[in-house]
This record gives sequence, structure tokens and C-alpha cells, in this order.
Amino acid sequence: MTNPLIPGYREKFIKDLSKNDVKIAVSGFIVSKNEGKLVIDDNTGSIAAEVETNLGVNDFVKIFGVLLPYEEGFEIQGHFAQDLSGTDVDRYIKVKSLLQ
Repeated sequence: MTNPLIPGYREKFIKDLSKNDVKIAVSGFIVSKNEGKLVIDDNTGSIAAEVETNLGVNDFVKIFGVLLPYEEGFEIQGHFAQDLSGTDVDRYIKVKSLLQ
């Protein structure tokens, strides 16, 4: 059972992230990975995320975490990563676009 006082993760496209976002989920392909930090790209932009995962470059993933705003952009303090490699990416993006 979810607690209505604790907000869930809000799934967003990277281009739509704003300073008002706190708990987010962003999906995309891992384009680089180095020592607990990775960069994902969702075709609208890219963002760095600090999260431990066994997934590698070119894997399709969803990162859940807290958005950290900086002067030059954003970073995600990741809570966990979900492997979406078995997902039909085109269909996933279409459905995500419709839901936004």
C-alpha cells in the first residue's frame, strides 16, 4: 500500500525537467558509465545520474531518483535503476508521450 503523503516518482522526458521536479524517473540509453556515474540519453537530451548498476553502455534503462538542480543543468541522485532492455523502445516512447 502506498502512502499518500509520500509522493511517487514522476516520469519525465529529459527536456521537460524543471527546478520544481523532485522525485523523478527518466528512461533512456546509457551513453557512458564511469565509477558509479552514468549518462543517459532519451533523444530529448542527456543527463548524468549517480547510481549503482550492472547495466552497461547502450542498455535501455529507467533511473529513479531525486533531481539535483545546478547552474549548468541537472543531475539525478539515483535511488535505483530498472533494466528495460526487453522493452519495445519505440512503443514505450509513444505510450510515454501520450501519457504526458
